[in-house]
Amino acid sequence: MFLACVVYCQERSSLAIETYLLRPIGARTAGMSNMHVACADDPTALFSNPASIGYLRDSTMITTGTTLLSFGRSLSNIALSHPISKELTIAAGIVSMIAGTLTQRDLNGTIIGTQTIWQGFSSIAASYHLTTRTSLGIGGRVLLSSSPDASSRGSGVALDLGAVTSIFDIATFGISVQQIGVMSFGSERFSLPWMLRLGLSSRIPFQINYVPTTSTTLGSTDTVEVPSIEHLLVGFEAQLRAGAKTPTFIIGAEVIPYPFVAVRGGIALYGESHCVPQLFPATTFSGGISLSLPLSIPIRLDYALS
Repeated sequence: MFLACVVYCQERSSLAIETYLLRPIGARTAGMSNMHVACADDPTALFSNPASIGYLRDSTMITTGTTLLSFGRSLSNIALSHPISKELTIAAGIVSMIAGTLTQRDLNGTIIGTQTIWQGFSSIAASYHLTTRTSLGIGGRVLLSSSPDASSRGSGVALDLGAVTSIFDIATFGISVQQIGVMSFGSERFSLPWMLRLGLSSRIPFQINYVPTTSTTLGSTDTVEVPSIEHLLVGFEAQLRAGAKTPTFIIGAEVIPYPFVAVRGGIALYGESHCVPQLFPATTFSGGISLSLPLSIPIRLDYALS
């Protein structure tokens, strides 16, 4: 399966280094205001909760997307997941942030060239099914940062950990800790902006189909409940970022009225705005749409605005 997405996002700022790591990656994630830890369904799970890639066991999947930001900046990604066995799934991805372009001038003010500021990382992860309900995941990142100034170029490493479990087949609970690591610039070393995420999501099918099955050993007949593709997904997520005074609480929803269309949205209920904790901080509000193309190789196109 191949996924492609485009996202338009507003500005978010922080005094921490490498804050692009806190941005939502992928249009589905951005469309639900970065609520993703307990409801990931594509390889971008690699970037939010590595345990969730364990649910991608049917086939190899590839996703790619670009987030368009202000001042000519952009955040692009590509990720791939591949099931090794019924218990083990692996994934790999690359994220690239074009942070801006600097114009170089001589003493007379004549333009002599331009330099692009680039940040990014590569990531690998694996998820293992402990039981039919619970998976654990671990991921690693290698980060690089380029700049015209040699002292501003850096590199770093980080660790991601996650877990996801089904609660009585009614809801899914997910938890992850991201960006546990350091970034070095010359002789200086800084901690990366870690983030702790806890989330709960539930899929409510619009219809339940009952399919008869026959046991190959006993020959007895039984019925199996098969939820329809059309459904409503609702979720809640709490995110605590490094340096934040309070967690950010987000609600999101996705409705699939037809097998080939999805509409989604999300909003922050409580969090910080200009370092002041408040209700509806207006720092996270988004919506999106998805279109699945019925081709020989399934393709899904996602779009989000936040």
